[in-house]
Amino acid sequence: MIPSRLDRLGGDRRAVSETLGYILVFSIIITTITTATVFGFGGLEDRQAAEQVTNVERAFDVLADNFRDISRDEDPSRATEIRLAGGTVGAGDPVTITVGQWNDAEQEFIDGEQRNVTFRPLVFQSDGGEVAYESGVVFRGSGSGSIARSSLPFVVGEETALVPVTATSLGSSTTAVGGDRTALIVGERRPTTRTLANRTIEAENGETLAVQIDSPRADGWERQLRAEGYEITESTDQSVTAELDVETVRLPVTNINIRFN
Repeated sequence: MIPSRLDRLGGDRRAVSETLGYILVFSIIITTITTATVFGFGGLEDRQAAEQVTNVERAFDVLADNFRDISRDEDPSRATEIRLAGGTVGAGDPVTITVGQWNDAEQEFIDGEQRNVTFRPLVFQSDGGEVAYESGVVFRGSGSGSIARSSLPFVVGEETALVPVTATSLGSSTTAVGGDRTALIVGERRPTTRTLANRTIEAENGETLAVQIDSPRADGWERQLRAEGYEITESTDQSVTAELDVETVRLPVTNINIRFN
């Protein structure tokens, strides 16, 4: 008796097993490729964007050093190259730094006993995050806040505190540049009209001296102030005030015009 085809298949299940195995392996391969495409490429793009912002942060460190040379050594100008990588660099919202006699009870400066300066910080923005230069301090930011990447330029002695301000402003009609280009940022020193004597405050009648920073990155300023041992007297989303345990505070200012090439 010749066995039927069905009997032969029933007697040898290898063909069925190989077919099922092929289907399973093929399904695993397709699933792996799909998962890598959906999640892997997205993660790779996020990583690439973060690395691009890190490169900009390094460039801002160089820019901070160059601007420090303008302030300290009175160099007439310095230039810094920054690869934008699809981001935009330009002037940010105004920042104000104030020093003066602080009224602890009212949580405000005493009228007529404070000095301040307002400037426009330099800010880089992209999908990967934000980098900002504010008066000598480089900040790295994201949707959850900001953090200082460099120390504060303040100098506090036993009796006197210096709160140096690098007051950046736009020196041309171009407010920002962006794209995949490399931008040349030129900082040029310009004269300061007010003398240091006019930016000096003395403590009187036991009043407390304080420094206040009004900035979109106030949280980053606060973290760094606390990290360097300053006592915070008041803080909000847009402002932070720290006590200066000295008899005299001075507010030296270096004005720097910024233009983009």
